Amino acid sequence: MRKTNLILTLVILVLLSACSSGNTSKNSDKSIEPIIDATQFSKINRAQLVEIMGEPEKIEDYEWSVPKTNKSIVGKLYIYEKNKFEFVLFDDIVTRLNVYSGQYWGYDDSTINFEEKDDIFPLFGIEHNNQIKKVADTNYALRFSPVSDKIDDVWIQEIKDKTIGIAKFTYDSTYF
Repeated sequence: MRKTNLILTLVILVLLSACSSGNTSKNSDKSIEPIIDATQFSKINRAQLVEIMGEPEKIEDYEWSVPKTNKSIVGKLYIYEKNKFEFVLFDDIVTRLNVYSGQYWGYDDSTINFEEKDDIFPLFGIEHNNQIKKVADTNYALRFSPVSDKIDDVWIQEIKDKTIGIAKFTYDSTYF
């Protein structure tokens, strides 16, 4: 009888412990609403970009000097939502996405907020792989490379008081 009570007590404690730890993990899960799914734009062409985002507000020439070769090239900028989203295209392919806060460009008072640095990836719909490496963290800027099969580099700039001014997603590092 004594052994049965002891075993029953242990079983109850194990079950309570399992339930308790399950509740803790559920409470710590955060639901982060993505600003944009940055992954979907990886190396897509102009037509696919327009299919996803619609016609841009502006298309501008983008003169660039490739850092690795010093070769001058001209691409296109596709600008959406008063410059909130800026897509850099070279050879008709999206090579980078820049996301700007309204406060950074001054088009409104909107900010890109985060609680912890780990929130940044889900904020932009990114699932990173196991090879991800943090290459810079100055508390003003944060950079990761490589990130995933579709994103070569993530560079977060203008970090102040848990807000982001600029987020850059590079899909093809050849140009940058």
